Amino acid sequence: MKAAQITGFRKVEITDIPDLGELKDGEVRFKTDCISVCGSDIHSSFEKVLPEEDYPLPPGMPIHEVAGVAVESKDERYPVGTRAIIIPNYRKPDGSIGTGGAVEYLDQNHERIIKLPDWGDLEDWIMLQHSGTVLYSAKHWGNIFGKSIAILGQGGIGLSFTMLASKQGASEIVGIDKHDYRLDKSISLGATKSIKYESLENLIERSEEVTDGELFDIVVDASGNEAGFNTCLNIIKNEGKFITFSIVTDDMVEFEHSLMLRKNLDIHSTQIATTPEPIAEIRELVALAERGWWDPKSLKTGVSDLKDLQKAFEEYAEQKNNVIKNVVRFNP
Repeated sequence: MKAAQITGFRKVEITDIPDLGELKDGEVRFKTDCISVCGSDIHSSFEKVLPEEDYPLPPGMPIHEVAGVAVESKDERYPVGTRAIIIPNYRKPDGSIGTGGAVEYLDQNHERIIKLPDWGDLEDWIMLQHSGTVLYSAKHWGNIFGKSIAILGQGGIGLSFTMLASKQGASEIVGIDKHDYRLDKSISLGATKSIKYESLENLIERSEEVTDGELFDIVVDASGNEAGFNTCLNIIKNEGKFITFSIVTDDMVEFEHSLMLRKNLDIHSTQIATTPEPIAEIRELVALAERGWWDPKSLKTGVSDLKDLQKAFEEYAEQKNNVIKNVVRFNP
């Protein structure tokens, strides 16, 4: 079967890998319909300089946003024809390396399958894998009526936070980013104001202006940048709440430790993948979208074919063509 594989620094190729073999009891085999590139795919693999001997990366990695259709099933909850978001197994139950999501077929069990409605485009529904992880994080900010919220980074993750904050009644929602097109998108999806990031000093000044000197009640780091943590410390008020979602490649991040202590902050690190129920909120968001509360296609900015996957990675990495989230049809 076909798979996409990172074979070198910033190099993606379509390759052939062995077929999956016989389906196991309790599993469902899905034919991949489409995939989407995530910012973490860029930081962790595409743009990360690895030793030459580490290439090629395992097939399908690091893609983890996948939607497909069941073509064989040994779980009556998912008959043939079922549409779903499927979370790939980077590691098999025996601890060996599995595959990422950019493969022609995926076998999976109930714990990593998010069933989708029979209507609408899978190219739209796949966006909910991304935004569902944000729903888990946003639950940590509690009741936000009357609160001021700043969200550092207005890519797909940051914009999902912006939309949730708007729907949940925050009084002030400020999107922060370096790119004008992302700031425009932020306003269109519910931000009350936007701030273009030029320097930390400028951001602190603008934050004080927006909040009448109070700084923000809640700050979210969705920047994917090593400096994001410290940036957020500087624009949150004393005893404020700090939601950190950002995934960075460096293990060590510098920040003003004394400033964090003086502010007595309520800090929440939020990564759904390491929780006992890593897809619960994705399922919840699918249900909300099914009844019209959430528009699955809000973040989608383009659709391309598998032959253009290299271009899709490059476009995301270089933030070209106003990209927020692009979908790639898996049509080898």
